[in-house]
Amino acid sequence: MGESAYTDIREQRDGAPAPAGPLANHDALSTADIDEFRSRASELLSTHSIRRSDTGAAPFDGHVRVAGLGDLRFVYLEQGVGMDVDILERIDYYDLMLAVSGTNRLTAGDDRAWVGDGRGAVLSPRMRARMQMDADYRQIHLRIDPRALDRRLEALLGRPPHAPLTFDLPMDLTSPRLSTWTSSLRLLLRDLDQADGLSRHPLAAATWQDMVLTGLLLAQPHSYSAALAEPGRPQVHRRELREAIDFCEAHLTEPLTIGEIARHVGVSVRSLQRAFQEGLGTSPGRYLQSLRLARVRRDLLDADPGSSVPVTEVAYRWGFVHLSRFAAAYRRQYGELPSDTRSRAIHG
Repeated sequence: MGESAYTDIREQRDGAPAPAGPLANHDALSTADIDEFRSRASELLSTHSIRRSDTGAAPFDGHVRVAGLGDLRFVYLEQGVGMDVDILERIDYYDLMLAVSGTNRLTAGDDRAWVGDGRGAVLSPRMRARMQMDADYRQIHLRIDPRALDRRLEALLGRPPHAPLTFDLPMDLTSPRLSTWTSSLRLLLRDLDQADGLSRHPLAAATWQDMVLTGLLLAQPHSYSAALAEPGRPQVHRRELREAIDFCEAHLTEPLTIGEIARHVGVSVRSLQRAFQEGLGTSPGRYLQSLRLARVRRDLLDADPGSSVPVTEVAYRWGFVHLSRFAAAYRRQYGELPSDTRSRAIHG
């Protein structure tokens, strides 16, 4: 995770004893079977294929450690050989990759990142990736529930996000903000290994989680960074925008029109459109649709395993009457059909 900040969890050299490493008290698997390692890692992260990329005689030596904190999950992986890894399915969580030692070259679509000393990477939902890891590579994955990050983003923005949050792939851990953030993360990793650590108390755990999420949102560039950059900056049409957002949220299940929203706020349709464009970078109609889609997704993900409520009923509940258009819009926003979301929530 960067040698200057993480020498305490990297291998000691020059004959000094090696420390146990991060999450030493959270062993989940030690195996010489590469298939068993792949299976356990897929359960904790996402389905993937792995294959050795080196031609050396070193045996495979896989280790997995896991620790949870609220909506966060830390996964430590070590394999002892060079490997190529392909994530086979689009992920439905945020995945931060931080190196303890060695290097990992990561490709996601047209984007590339190098994970190693002073560099990390963060995958956003709907992404897949290919990774090339050297034999010395040991890593920490920080898996984040998107709903938790959306709630934290909403608290910082003062309004619900109107579109999915997407991070830049590469992380420069030497930048001032990310350097501070990773130092805090190091303290949390140490605390998680303590039998009576502060993070084991529910109230403290919530504070730790908020610190991790807030720091990440303020330190790593993403699609809402500009909106967070100057939260106190006066904006044109600020009152109109706030009233329009409140009105939309209070009437999401009703067949609202842009004209009705404008009349409630007391402005023209054109003025309302300008307020949304300047304040949120989108139109009132698209913002309203995005809110409704978010509510549908929340209901689908929160459905009880035994629930028999059809997707169409959930869609109707939130104001969608043209089901084919609803399904297409949902897929554009979340990268999957609503039926896929419901199936994953029910069957795991």
